[in-house]
Amino acid sequence: MKLIKVDATTSTNELSKSLNTKQSEGNFCVSAEFQMNGRGQQQTSWQSNKSENILFTMVYNSIDLDLDKRFCLNALVCLSVYNVLKQAEIKSLSLKWPNDIMADGFKICGILIENSIVGAKIKDAYVGIGLNVNQTQFDNLPRASSLKILTEVEFDRGELLEKLMKELKDLPKALKINSAQNIINVYKRYLFGYNKLQEFELPKLKRKRGKIKDIALDGKLLVEFESGERKYFEHKAIRQLY
Repeated sequence: MKLIKVDATTSTNELSKSLNTKQSEGNFCVSAEFQMNGRGQQQTSWQSNKSENILFTMVYNSIDLDLDKRFCLNALVCLSVYNVLKQAEIKSLSLKWPNDIMADGFKICGILIENSIVGAKIKDAYVGIGLNVNQTQFDNLPRASSLKILTEVEFDRGELLEKLMKELKDLPKALKINSAQNIINVYKRYLFGYNKLQEFELPKLKRKRGKIKDIALDGKLLVEFESGERKYFEHKAIRQLY
């Protein structure tokens, strides 16, 4: 797979979209040493010191995925990153719904997927990944961590990026040969806080305690509250506190 490296950009997702109109050869990857406007979910920013972390976007052209299976794409990306970190012997890994990677209860990786949609199909997918590798200071982010903080080891970012790209390369094929339910079942196996009593934030800053009981095929989270009420939530409608 072709790798395009840049020193700095607004965000690798945005750069990938502009480059994709000029690419004629299938899928490719864009990585940057620094993002001036890195984005996370719900319009949050992604902070990253220059040349300390891994910031990249995988571009999948003609992925031809049914729109109602978009969460399967999200789940497989999370599992792919999880697998690479597991092989790197990072301890206490988990997946925080819908698209964060945790280690020892701290966030170390965020994923932002943007899709080009035609009718009821996802035509192209832009999978942006930010992995905290060698950064050791995170201002005003008490729940953020990095591989270096967790292991006290300096990582070779180039080598780690190659492993991530290799793991993610055949993702479109994996989407076709695995059933949606199987993908979700594996994803749930590593889910942070699954079936444990915890606090959630709902609209208007309302807080309630409950347990994650399931994830629907469309990615909605089923929470059972202390009152016994069970309800499915879109990811923008509820926030898991930790």
